[in-house]
Amino acid sequence: MNDVIEAARLQNNLKNPIVALVLGFFIPGAGQMYAGSIMWGVISLILTIVLAITIVASPLAFVVWLVSMFCGYSGTKKVNEKILQAASDAN
Repeated sequence: MNDVIEAARLQNNLKNPIVALVLGFFIPGAGQMYAGSIMWGVISLILTIVLAITIVASPLAFVVWLVSMFCGYSGTKKVNEKILQAASDAN
């Protein structure tokens, strides 16, 4: 019974990389914030907005937006790996 409870707690701590990707698609940096990198998420958001406002740097805003989505997705996977590693070390 304790194994079932521990597995449920572990499942609740894990974050979904797809959710991070979707959040990052709609709001630049939101996927990184979801993964736990609040500072980098805010930097990505501000940088994307500033670059999108300037017409010359708009292609750079697109690149920053794509990198932000990738970082949110991969960051979520890394957080999950750390959680799973901590859980396996505890056992």
